[in-house]
Amino acid sequence: MNFQQNIVCPDYNHSNLGIISSVLNYYAVPSSTKSSADVDSLLVQKHPRNVIFLLIDAMGTGILNRHLPEDSFLRSHRRGYLTAVYPCTTVCVTSSFFSGLQPVSHAWLAWSLYFKEWDECIEVFPYRDAFTGEPIDPNEKNILDFMGFRTIFEQIEAAADRKIKIDCIFTDVARPRLVQIAGDHLTKAHTLEELFQNIELKCAEEGNHFIIGYWKSPDDLLHNNGLSHESVTEFLSKTDSLLEQYAPRFSDAVGIISADHGMQDIFNHFHLDQISPLSELMNHYPSGDPRAKAISVIPEKEDLFASRFERELGDEFILLSADEFLRRGFLGEGPLHPKVKDFLGSFIALGVGHSDLLYAPPGAKSPKEFKGHHAGLTEDEMQVPLILF
Repeated sequence: MNFQQNIVCPDYNHSNLGIISSVLNYYAVPSSTKSSADVDSLLVQKHPRNVIFLLIDAMGTGILNRHLPEDSFLRSHRRGYLTAVYPCTTVCVTSSFFSGLQPVSHAWLAWSLYFKEWDECIEVFPYRDAFTGEPIDPNEKNILDFMGFRTIFEQIEAAADRKIKIDCIFTDVARPRLVQIAGDHLTKAHTLEELFQNIELKCAEEGNHFIIGYWKSPDDLLHNNGLSHESVTEFLSKTDSLLEQYAPRFSDAVGIISADHGMQDIFNHFHLDQISPLSELMNHYPSGDPRAKAISVIPEKEDLFASRFERELGDEFILLSADEFLRRGFLGEGPLHPKVKDFLGSFIALGVGHSDLLYAPPGAKSPKEFKGHHAGLTEDEMQVPLILF
């Protein structure tokens, strides 16, 4: 499925979702995605009382290699590489992590999704209108009526007759949707060291624990500053030092560290609403992420749109029809969620260069032009590390 040398397509036989499959298998929960052989082996060998999965947002393989030396804790404990679930964006990947499902079956595909029921693009993790920023009242527009799923926490508790204690230790700015998924399992950490301190405390408690830790950075730093900024080096160096300090304190534990996605430097911002040959052929708001944009086109105008898109943006994006996108398995395999085709529209524009696609209807707030972004198909976005200790 590779289109060119630096393009990485999702491989669901060797993906970061395989980490969750390994954890589910360890707790005797069936899983439809191939598990990670390295994680399976370590869990069988050690049979730990505590299993820790630490998710560091946007810490792709390229980011690690760029900012940390080979003898650092994180790089020296790296066992291999995985592809990200696609689209490689936090909404999609964490929804796969917390459901155990591939994206084709859970439909949480992007930060912003178009709901035909309300003719509205909604940012589904913070629950707000994508163009005005106004909060969405879930009593009036309940996304979960369409997209609820049984969490892996429920599945593990049912299989283990609630004998596995589950802890979600998340950054204090975790989005409302992540807070909702964690439910009563949630502890919020205000600093990275506080997150590790909480993991240490949970491991010291009696009984068996599955602990998920999630930290917001370096995603926020990369978005705002780009891939090479010193703030990213500072954060990862601090993270590395803290892990080296705290990992030996996690009693009777196996630790698994990975990322939801990596990141790509962005040099060009194309505003679809300002490219009239394309915008005049769209029949409702585009949605998705800036490097995996879902575009709905007026019926019978698809061929014209595709030819114009190739002329305008073909050096920076690959345009696939929704049917071709699904046929190629970008969203994985499994039962097709009834909302997936709605969300995909006519075409998906997949970033392969250093550009993103933005959109704002008349009167809307201007979309933010980030220096770093993800959800495209470059190696820096799609390849994530598997780190075990």
